[in-house]
Amino acid sequence: MKRAFLGLLGAAIFMFFFSFMLVPLYNVFCEVTGLNGKIYGPSDFFKSQKEQFNRDVNVRFLSQVNESAPVTFYPSSESMTVATDKVSRTSYVAKNNTNKNLILTIIPSVSPGLAAEQVKKIQCFCFEEQALGPYEEQEWPIRFYVDSELSKNVNNIYLSYTLFENNRTETIAMQHGN
Repeated sequence: MKRAFLGLLGAAIFMFFFSFMLVPLYNVFCEVTGLNGKIYGPSDFFKSQKEQFNRDVNVRFLSQVNESAPVTFYPSSESMTVATDKVSRTSYVAKNNTNKNLILTIIPSVSPGLAAEQVKKIQCFCFEEQALGPYEEQEWPIRFYVDSELSKNVNNIYLSYTLFENNRTETIAMQHGN
């Protein structure tokens, strides 16, 4: 009986002190997890275990036009220095040199091959076909970042786009005898 009484008394004392500790424990929990909007500053709780080092990388922009495409195509800037893990923006300009509507396909390429997986495109005109009206000029934006996982011996990246005229409409017309 005495043992049961001491056990109950110990549990009551523990619950009394625990109830006072709930508010500070709740605040620490919310700060770490971001629950209830209680973030007082950057928390290291969810950060990657390995250290990441941001560094600058030189990115050169290249363009090519397939010989059959009657288009002028060039980057708005030839190169830029970007910080890893930071979103960068640039664009390419394309001009239709004919009086016809054109459907264009653009094929991207990244060099060196080691960097290809580390260049992450968020927005790119190369994701879908592009249409240009007669003598129309368009500026096509690119948003990208270079992942900090990029090999330390890669300091220069070449981002190249090759533009092709899509002859799909001509092919379809020839199949139907037009």
